[in-house]
Amino acid sequence: MNTALAILAHALRMLIHEPSTTLRVILPAILVVLGCSWAITMLAGDLVTSMQVGGDLQYIPTPNAVFSFLVFGLIGLMGYALMAILWHRHVLLNGADNRENLRPDRRIFLSYVWRAIVLGLVQIIASIPAALILGILAGASLTGDPSGATATVLTFALGIALVWIAMRLSLVLPAAALGHPMSLGQSWDETKPAAAALWGVALLLSGLDTCMYLITSNLLPDTGLTGVLVQTFVYMLEGLVFVSMLTTLYGHLVEGRSLGQ
Repeated sequence: MNTALAILAHALRMLIHEPSTTLRVILPAILVVLGCSWAITMLAGDLVTSMQVGGDLQYIPTPNAVFSFLVFGLIGLMGYALMAILWHRHVLLNGADNRENLRPDRRIFLSYVWRAIVLGLVQIIASIPAALILGILAGASLTGDPSGATATVLTFALGIALVWIAMRLSLVLPAAALGHPMSLGQSWDETKPAAAALWGVALLLSGLDTCMYLITSNLLPDTGLTGVLVQTFVYMLEGLVFVSMLTTLYGHLVEGRSLGQ
């Protein structure tokens, strides 16, 4: 667990050491993502509200609302990818002293997006058997457990396992951001020395995400422009922590950087 704490501390330290620099680096991506959230709320607000409250069977979205949701949703996802690429490159290319090379070209951006899509598909495939097994275990354990505590614990365990798998495979992302293509197998091999510690990192990240969810779900409005924008910003913060974690792992495992720096 000490190594896991060191990895998380290093990732967070990079983000908060110079907040103004962090904001400057990722500001273009923040503007893209928040702008898309604003556009979706304005153009497809009823659709978003229906999705947030669990679905309204009586609501039929207009074609324009669906089109706006899909288009700006896709652009927003590209904004998330841009945020990750900018941060990877800033840290791993010593961005403070190498600003002219910070912005990625189209080849690097598309390479990153493609690998992110592949990783997403792998995560989906991995989650299916895991969810089935945990579902069977939960169903067998829930007899006499009306609170559903067992199901909650098992769901949390599934989340930890998926985060662990994601970290084992996701070194392909910072590698792509640098223009150094890496296969999923190579990422798995590179993270092998830290495989045990990554279970601790996965636990810490899952716990952090759970805390953020509880805080935002209890303090923020479920609907409306303000709620959507704040929730989007929170999601970006969570994503940025994971991105910084991958940057730390790449620098430490691939480039041999110290966790103390």
